[in-house]
Amino acid sequence: MYQKEQKKLSFLQWTSLVSLVAFYPILVSIYTMLPPLIGLVGYIVVTNMDKNRIYALAGMLYLVNLDLNLTLPLLLSVFMVVMVQVLIYPRLKRLIYCQVCLFLILIVVIDFLYYFSLFIYDFIFNSSTIIADVMLIFYIVVDVMIGVLL
Repeated sequence: MYQKEQKKLSFLQWTSLVSLVAFYPILVSIYTMLPPLIGLVGYIVVTNMDKNRIYALAGMLYLVNLDLNLTLPLLLSVFMVVMVQVLIYPRLKRLIYCQVCLFLILIVVIDFLYYFSLFIYDFIFNSSTIIADVMLIFYIVVDVMIGVLL
């Protein structure tokens, strides 16, 4: 019988994962120059949904914590990441064989779809949760650059 082997996390890895999920969204809400890293976390959730559920769950908790701290629509980020995982990721995985290219394209797609869904949310409910300015482009560029460094 085949069993998946999941690598156990060491105490240091577990502590840093919990600290990142708990405290980075708080820092993002205080310091607006810090990028929310939605694309990177979305990529981690999408790729680890079947492999390592701890990372996928930590990513989803991060997105919910980010939504709460930035007063964004609750679960919109998780919904968009799951939509990318169900509708876009399987097709891109078959289309693009370069893992680095797939990684960068998924980060950009998740970022654009999330910000686009926020604009649609603002239009439907006549609110202003996000403002279209250069900061959004900065967030996407920094998100991709951090992805390149990883």
